[in-house]
Amino acid sequence: MYLCFGDSITKGVPGVSYLKYIDNKQRYKNFGLGGDTLVGLSNRIKRHIESNEFKSYILQIGTNDILLPFLSGYSPKWNPRIDSLIKNGRLPCNDVQQFEEKYRQLLSELLNADKSITVINIPCIGENANSELNRKVDAYNLAMEDVANDFNVGLIDFNGWQKKILNQYSIIEPYFITKEPLDMVLDSMLTPISLLRKKISKNRGLNLTVDGCHLNDRGAKGLAKLVQDECGT
Repeated sequence: MYLCFGDSITKGVPGVSYLKYIDNKQRYKNFGLGGDTLVGLSNRIKRHIESNEFKSYILQIGTNDILLPFLSGYSPKWNPRIDSLIKNGRLPCNDVQQFEEKYRQLLSELLNADKSITVINIPCIGENANSELNRKVDAYNLAMEDVANDFNVGLIDFNGWQKKILNQYSIIEPYFITKEPLDMVLDSMLTPISLLRKKISKNRGLNLTVDGCHLNDRGAKGLAKLVQDECGT
């Protein structure tokens, strides 16, 4: 059994989870939580491993450590939602140095508890793979890669897979996350429905996501294949 911890990209709301397209779904359990950060996930896992006998963990985290501070400046309407997430323990790291330190702590705790770990790097945030925001993602992913190498755990390069596809397109300013949080609430209600999800992604001119961040079916299928290639079916 693989316990799959992550944020809304693992959970699949908005959009769709990669776990929908995993073969032998009974071998994977979804522990995704919308808005989660590295700190929040670390605290959840700490409570979990003390009372759970399962050995294999897949970790997908880091998007909100970058996205939440960005959204705070992107639109003040996001601030009440961000404040609520932080109040509930989903605190973003201050910078890439703190992120690397906290990631090391997380992997160390899991390995000390005799767990097997596979990590997924941070996906593109926005389908402009060369944006300033995605350059920040690159820096965090480089830190994650260093930690994974130091601890000798498997790393799935989902970000690299995305870039190979997105760089085939020449859209300069693709649709990006709404400045109205209520619109994301609406996406969360509509995109779990397959036909609506595909229509929303297509109408926005997106290739791998429904909103620039959360996965559509093509993105989810791609990540599912990468996970299966690394972890087996």
